[in-house]
Amino acid sequence: MFFKQYYKTLLSLLVIFVLCFLPGNTADKIQFFDFPHFDKLVHFGMFFIFSFALFLDLKNNTRIQKKQILLIILFLTLFIGGSIELIQNYFFPMRSGNWYDLLADLIGSFAFVVGILIKKNSF
Repeated sequence: MFFKQYYKTLLSLLVIFVLCFLPGNTADKIQFFDFPHFDKLVHFGMFFIFSFALFLDLKNNTRIQKKQILLIILFLTLFIGGSIELIQNYFFPMRSGNWYDLLADLIGSFAFVVGILIKKNSF
């Protein structure tokens, strides 16, 4: 039941974990665009999508108010993104934690949250 209700969030987390825990040299081989800091755009996108999925799942499966859901999204992004960077830094060879990646994660989630707030207050 839980997996069926939260499959969007779980699937987005699975994609995030797979991409973030690939060996460091793999990312160089699969890079499609060759411009500086492309990985930050990827982090932004992953966590924007994660935020969207979590928002939908919590809105449809709980009675939590929208503003509380938005706070949950931001706190989970901080926790998950920070944990990923620490795990990469200390437990994965050829990977290193990057606080700018965490910043890109947070900006992606924050952009989603701002979009929801703007939509709610629009005419």
